[in-house]
Amino acid sequence: MRHELHTPLTSIKAYTRLLRDDLPPDGAGEGAACLDAIDRNAVRLERYVDSVVLPLATTTATPPAREGATDLVGVVRDAVDLARRVAVAGAVSVHADVPETARVAVDEMICRHLVGQLVLWLTITAPARAHVEITLRRDPSIRLDARIVPAGELTSAAPQRRPSDSPPKPAPDVQVARAVANLCGGDLRVDDTSFRLSLPSSVLAPAPR
Repeated sequence: MRHELHTPLTSIKAYTRLLRDDLPPDGAGEGAACLDAIDRNAVRLERYVDSVVLPLATTTATPPAREGATDLVGVVRDAVDLARRVAVAGAVSVHADVPETARVAVDEMICRHLVGQLVLWLTITAPARAHVEITLRRDPSIRLDARIVPAGELTSAAPQRRPSDSPPKPAPDVQVARAVANLCGGDLRVDDTSFRLSLPSSVLAPAPR
């Protein structure tokens, strides 16, 4: 499976680098930037395959019991810290309401990929002067809710999108993120301006046959 996933990515990287070598010394401006972006994304996908997809693909249909492997609070706080640095350019505020602890039965690396990707996407999607509201709850299950609150909504009962506002961008790799969440025993629901990620607090041991 690793070979099947890596082969097209290796071909993409090799071809874009060949094209990059054929460009004139000045880099041809936009053409070079496009090739560099393709190369960066191919490298990113290779790392994602190795660190998330393949480890999940090698797990059994019923994962072993493991209670609270990762504290999701720390993961969310780190994702919010990164999102705030990105949000400065768009004058977007990001706030997270989290409990003291919320342990989930999912590997920390997978949690960071999921949460980080989703929070960053929502922050980049938010229009200028908007607010990204993130809430982590433990009851009745561990659930991470995040949504974009447009500027003025907190003080206006019925905010309206201005005609000049550009429509929200779709979430990146939503199908992959949803599949990863499902393999972990959780669920992901996404729309244009919000997401809800549910993760299990424990994984039941397989019943004896």
